Amino acid sequence: MDSYYCIVNLPGVPVRDICVLDAVNDTAANQALEAIARNWVGFETLYLYCGERLVTVLSNPALGFAPPLPDLDLADIRFATAA
Repeated sequence: MDSYYCIVNLPGVPVRDICVLDAVNDTAANQALEAIARNWVGFETLYLYCGERLVTVLSNPALGFAPPLPDLDLADIRFATAA
């Protein structure tokens, strides 16, 4: 069973921290990701994964999106801006 986790990127500091999420599906994981976005001041982007599968990229509304990770197929990835 794969775990959900997110990688927190801060401006100018890629992969600053990794947070494991208590979630059983993509919907619950996205809700947990929104909570992290509300509580983590100054993040640039949050990358949500289930195992090795990229699920969501969430950007800070004040900063926009960081450049995409190289060599990723982004067709099934949800991109959003934090509220």
